Formats: sequence, structure tokens, C-alpha cells
Amino acid sequence: VAHYGVLTTNAVLDATLCFCGGEGNQCSFDEETNELIGSDADAVWESGDIGGFECYIAADEGGEEDGPDAEYNEEDDTKLLSVSASNNTLSLVYRDPGTMRFVKYVGIGAPSSRWDIALEYDVEAGEDEDSEEE
Repeated sequence: VAHYGVLTTNAVLDATLCFCGGEGNQCSFDEETNELIGSDADAVWESGDIGGFECYIAADEGGEEDGPDAEYNEEDDTKLLSVSASNNTLSLVYRDPGTMRFVKYVGIGAPSSRWDIALEYDVEAGEDEDSEEE
């Protein structure tokens, strides 16, 4: 299995602290040369060509039996968010019920391994959300 998806039935907050090769700087895009500007390792991670990015997709109703490999398709319109690997970076993502999260496999061209410290916090319905439902 290239990646493992996590499908939730309630709202959660994902907190991921990522460690990988590079300086952790965001690259800028040069429209004249059509290239990313920054350190080589940061640009490779940000391009997404070598995988290693955290992906959030809307799961189909019957997708749980097929697994995340059958669920993910780069051209599919179910992709909600993609977070590139960046050294010493904390990503906070609010995930609605029915949203799947996984890290795309890291390809051989990656400048380093990717190490994550990942936490998932259950989000309880607040007073405002309760009054809207009534």
C-alpha cells in the first residue's frame, strides 16, 4: 500500500509537524521562466512531483471498502487540499466528516525522508452550532 487514508465520521482538527530536507522556506514562482525560486530541496518538495504531500479528499459513499488507493486520482475533483512537505512546519487543518487524509508516497527523487508528528483533535459542537440546528 503506497499510502493509508484516515476517514472520520466527526469533525476533527489535524495538527501535523513536518520535518524533511530543506530550509522550510516557501518558494516563489517566476512567471518568466515558469520555475519555482528557492532552495533546491524546498522547490522539489513544493512541486509535488516526488509525492510526500499531505492530501485531503472528499470520500465517496462506497469508497471505504475499496481503500484509499482506489479513492485517490490526481485528475479527480474530490481533492480538497494538498499540503506540501516543508521542514519544521506546523499545519493545522479542520476536517469535516467524510473527508479522507493521507500522505502520498515519497518518491525516489525526494531530497530526504519525511518525518511527521501528527495529532488529531476532536472538535465538539459549540453553542453557535447547536442554536443553528434548532
